[in-house]
Amino acid sequence: MYDFETPPSLGSINYTGSIRHCPEDFRVTEVISFSPSGSGDHIYLYVKKRECNTDWVAQQLAKVAGLKLVDVGYAGKKDRHAVTRQWFSLHMPNQPEPDWENALPDEINILEKTRHEKKLKSGAIKENQFCIVVREIEGDMADIERRLLCLKDQGMPNYFGQQRFGNNNGNVRKLIEMVKHRRRVKRTQRGIYISAGRSFLFNQILKQRILQKNWNQAIDGDVMMLDGSKAIFVAEADDEQLVPRVNEMDIHPASMLWGRGERLAKADAAIIEAQVLEANSELLDALDQSGSQLSYRALRVNLSLLEWQSENNSLTLNFSLPTGAYATSLLNEVVNTSGFQNAESVD
Repeated sequence: MYDFETPPSLGSINYTGSIRHCPEDFRVTEVISFSPSGSGDHIYLYVKKRECNTDWVAQQLAKVAGLKLVDVGYAGKKDRHAVTRQWFSLHMPNQPEPDWENALPDEINILEKTRHEKKLKSGAIKENQFCIVVREIEGDMADIERRLLCLKDQGMPNYFGQQRFGNNNGNVRKLIEMVKHRRRVKRTQRGIYISAGRSFLFNQILKQRILQKNWNQAIDGDVMMLDGSKAIFVAEADDEQLVPRVNEMDIHPASMLWGRGERLAKADAAIIEAQVLEANSELLDALDQSGSQLSYRALRVNLSLLEWQSENNSLTLNFSLPTGAYATSLLNEVVNTSGFQNAESVD
């Protein structure tokens, strides 16, 4: 019932390819949302990791520094099967630094060190920069490049990636079972289930907007979100600047992440949301008991910095994504690939 496929906005895809032939084929560089001050109780380490996940790196740093894991911070998790660069913080007031380079495993390299007054918190990311190589492409490369030009011009659908929903899309069903049977689960796991349920409803609304071919246009009653910001407003039908601003990527149509609070969408936009909610009443009941607060997410992502190079049957993509956006959403628009189930800007 809660299986979900993401229809591409550019129509069906008949091309195939593969990624992750080696970790260097999938590179991610994290850009946090502030500059460390250079002084304070927290050491900030800019780390390059290869074929290891973020939690494991945090454990290694804590071990070498003689800290508890809770004293290590990071802004977001990054792919394991990749070469990634990201920041970590360690609470070490007036403590001597260990010999990082000689004490850490070979998979971890320290690229930069500084200090800051506060711990690095989850979500403190401005963007993630991707370089992904798609190999063994079977299809019309000229048409693939046409698709990329369209994405650069009109943006990409801001779907939540498949990994948000767990193995076999089980996280949404687990949320319903947790609420229905009053099962006690760990706080972290509870948060994952709630997030999956809200994300599923958002994806369904975006799917309907794509099927109606208005996902990247303002419709009557839409909630609009400023590019690069969480600031929102409700579109007015007589706003003459609305269409130019949407076309210029200054603003994007947005939809709700379900929770407590006033739903802002009106007219046509509200009708689409209501239809999705009515079709998922059981999930809605579970979310209503979760205590989450209503928020909004843009329906599309600005890809104005997207660049690419093609050679023979391979394609190299360079692009940036804001926090919470998924590289899979771009790949889903271009070619059917294998090996990208965990490709995202932030876990």
